[in-house]
Amino acid sequence: MKESLIKLFLKFAKQKFVYAGVPVIIQNSKNEILLGKRSKDTLAYPSLWGLPGGMADYGEKLIGTAKREIKEELGVNIKIIKQGKKIYEVLPNKESPFHNVDILFYAKIIKGTPKPRDETSEVRWFKPSEIKKMKLAYEHKNILKGEGLIK
Repeated sequence: MKESLIKLFLKFAKQKFVYAGVPVIIQNSKNEILLGKRSKDTLAYPSLWGLPGGMADYGEKLIGTAKREIKEELGVNIKIIKQGKKIYEVLPNKESPFHNVDILFYAKIIKGTPKPRDETSEVRWFKPSEIKKMKLAYEHKNILKGEGLIK
């Protein structure tokens, strides 16, 4: 019994996982997009701007993930408007060892003013033309292109 548990643990330790990411697009009345600058101390993509959001916890519904992550990162409550047009897959690369499947949501702020919290050091609204020239965390630029928000 003990030996089989050890074998099971070793097999599990070698297992690689796919994570569900939930980026959220929040736009204002000027069609600017809200981005957060990742803290310089974060493990992945330090000091880069990106869409707010994060990884789903085990057993958590994706809409719940979006609401929780936005509250943690920006201190605001949101209402989900719709799901993105497609699902975005992020394969492991030199900057991030994770394999993510990103399920995008659009939302609007229903309570609060966005302020940097948690792993976010700054929060700002950007025009799509500004974002076009930026390097963003993860595959967020490709997501914004895929959604037709930047060219």
